Amino acid sequence: MDERLIQRAAAVLEQEFGSDWLTIAQQLGTENLRQRVGKELTSFMAFPERGNGGDNRWRGNCSPEVVVSVLRYVLDTKRYYGKNTSDFVLLDPMSGSGTSKAAADALGIQSVLYDLNPAPAAGLGGWNALKNDVEHSADLIFFHPPYHNIIQYSGNMWGKPHPDDLSRCENYNDFLEKLNLCIRKLYMALRKDGRLAVLVGDIRSQGKFYSIQHDMMRMGDFESFLVKGQFNCVSDSRRYAKPFIPIVTEYLLLLHKKDILMIPYHYAKENYFSIEDTDLTALTWHHLIRMTFESRGGQMTLAELYVCLASHPKSKKNTHFRERIRATIYEHKDQYISCGNGSYRLSYQVA
Repeated sequence: MDERLIQRAAAVLEQEFGSDWLTIAQQLGTENLRQRVGKELTSFMAFPERGNGGDNRWRGNCSPEVVVSVLRYVLDTKRYYGKNTSDFVLLDPMSGSGTSKAAADALGIQSVLYDLNPAPAAGLGGWNALKNDVEHSADLIFFHPPYHNIIQYSGNMWGKPHPDDLSRCENYNDFLEKLNLCIRKLYMALRKDGRLAVLVGDIRSQGKFYSIQHDMMRMGDFESFLVKGQFNCVSDSRRYAKPFIPIVTEYLLLLHKKDILMIPYHYAKENYFSIEDTDLTALTWHHLIRMTFESRGGQMTLAELYVCLASHPKSKKNTHFRERIRATIYEHKDQYISCGNGSYRLSYQVA
């Protein structure tokens, strides 16, 4: 769309609606994603206007509309299948400024709140997710943990630094291990047919990208994966010279406890293999040769290439591997440029 037309529309909206024009535009712009097939909750959540409940000065807390939307969905689902909701309980183990209580109160639902903060806005304070038991059971547990150390809470938002604060873990692996412990404990506290809603975000720390939703443990039946847009972040006003892709979304994973005694689970496992000593169906001679060239700066002689690849599994399975190497280079003359005297270079500069 023409940039001038967008600027003109923005000016008209600002003139008509004043300082609220941007929120109105964001609401209109996401409406077709937020509402489909007669449903108020879709796999895309966006709340440009935060709504009432909790404290928007509490960094990192989510809109109460997120909790209300998930809570309403779980209640509607139970009612649709004829299940009693009169004793329905919402539990929030890291309740922060009390957003979940406001959401539960709005729908007339019982809520139980825990927080490590000894003096929380609501609920039980001084509750240690790593050491204390989850004494209550719940139909919905809304879990919004810190995103590693992006925002530190103890010693910053409240009180003194606490050694069991998830926002003060030694490193990302330490954080992930403790996060997964919390997920296991919370899932066990669910009642039959209960749901664990985990709201997390991707992070970038010291130039490295981490996807919490990808790396964390998942327990139970993976019912839904919702993408949530982020608005009015502290970092929005900053400018960065280094190229990178800004993170503007969070993710809500909805895990369903269908069975009491049989619990499915999943967690990501990272591993590595070396091309130098591995043969795969997807690894062609051309791929292997090209990557070997790249590992040596982009230029090699045939003799050097023979030595590098002589012990590779592909070569051990082919008694005529030297001939295969020469044939591959010949078949891709546009990519391997002859420099004379049996030396070749790649057609592009190696980074």
